[in-house]
Parts: sequence; structure tokens; C-alpha cells
Amino acid sequence: MTTQIPIELLNDAFNVFRDASRKLEQQYSLLENRIEELNAELAEKNRAIERTRRLAAMGEMAARIAHEIRNPLGSMAIFATLLERELADEPDKAKLAEHINKGIKTLDNLLSNMLLFAGSPEAKLKPVELNDIVDDAILLAGDRGKAGVEIRASYRGRKRVMADPNLLRQLFLNLIINALDAVEEDGRIGISVDTETEEGGVVIKVSDNGRGIPREEIDRIFDPFFSTKERGTGLGLAIVSAVVDAHMGRLDVQSEPGKGTTFTLGIPAGREYLS
Repeated sequence: MTTQIPIELLNDAFNVFRDASRKLEQQYSLLENRIEELNAELAEKNRAIERTRRLAAMGEMAARIAHEIRNPLGSMAIFATLLERELADEPDKAKLAEHINKGIKTLDNLLSNMLLFAGSPEAKLKPVELNDIVDDAILLAGDRGKAGVEIRASYRGRKRVMADPNLLRQLFLNLIINALDAVEEDGRIGISVDTETEEGGVVIKVSDNGRGIPREEIDRIFDPFFSTKERGTGLGLAIVSAVVDAHMGRLDVQSEPGKGTTFTLGIPAGREYLS
């Protein structure tokens, strides 16, 4: 005896099969799209890894080159200084030797920034005299060829603290150079160091009456390789930020175009600080 399946049941089964097939096709399509997205993400990550490897290799190479350049640069600085002294009675020639010295200082600062940036600085704390550090930085910075620029340093509280002298010297040097680049001739740069804070730490302010920083750029000034200067490397303020971080400090900047800029740095106190 043959049992006949009702046509309605067949239609229902066919509709269920068709709906299931449609859903499977949709899921398959979504799966294909997701696979394509994952492949694209993987390719981008592979490219990013390759870029990171190349940058790391370039950083290592730059650090080695910087070390190699620094050795003859030191000799050049000594000879240029001796030459400047020998030519004291011949001002025109002595001026040329002075220009050589300034160029050497600029190169040395650039190399220092490159080495610090490549090496991710770590603070090696030791007792340091803040006024000596500031004086060294002012001497190294020079006047950048701008006559009549006045740099004043003031201190409040104890002069001796625990910090990394080399990192702190580079920090002050970069901030002073940044200020010198911002001011015109007869500009004013102020450096204040306050160790009598409520927290017992160190507050450092470097201010100038230069051209200031546009509001749309102020959030980017600490980014590596960002520079508004025609020949700037964009490493100076990035190193300042890295040095502050290495001391577990804080960094703030206030600027008004046409009136000047003030950088405020706070280095926290702790049991390492001397009273």
C-alpha cells in the first residue's frame, strides 16, 4: 500500500530547506567577508611589524653612527676652542672659530637627542646641583646668533636634589634652545627652579617672550619628529617629555601666540631626595 505525502507538507519542507539554504548562503558570505577582513588586518599587522623592524634597525644604525661621529666631534671642539683663544688678537678670524664652535655644539646636541631617543632614557638618580646643571645648559646653548637675548635663572629652596644629571642637562638644553629659536633679538628667557613645594618635589619653569605656539599645534609639540621649524628634527621637545617620564614627573605647557610660552615641569619627591 502506497502512502501519498500531502503536497502541503512537501511545500513546507521545501520552504524550510530553501530558508535554511538562504541562511547558510548568508552566513557563508559573512564568513567570506570576515576572512577577507582578517586577511587584510593580518597583512597590515605584518607590514607594521616590518616597519617596526626597519625603524629599530635604523635606530640602532643611527645610534652607532652618532657614537662614531661624536669622537671626532669632541676633538674638533677642543681644537676650535684652542684656535679661538689663539686668535684673540684677530677678532675677525676669532669670529670664524666661534662659528665653528657653535656648529659643533649644535651637532653635539642633535647627536645627544638621537641617542636618547633611540635608547629610551632611564633615570640614574644621584645627588646633583641644580644650579650647575642649569649653568651648563645655558653655556652649551649659547645665544644661537641672536644678540642681546637675556637668560635669567632663579632658584628657591635647596639646590641639591636626586636626579639624573645627564638627562636633566639635556632637558634644560633642549628647552633653552627651543626658547632661543622662538624669541627675537633682545628676547627674554626665564628659568626658575623651586624646591620648596608642598609635595617636596621640584618645579621647573622655562618661559620666553617669543612668538608662541598656535593652539592647533600645541597638542603635537611633544610628538617625535613633529617640528614647525624649517630645519627642525622634532626631537628636542620629545626628549624633554621622555626625560620627565623617566623621572616619573609631569609636564605642562601654556602658550599665547605673539606673547610667549611657559613650560612647567614637576619632578616628584620621594625618599631619594635630599633635604
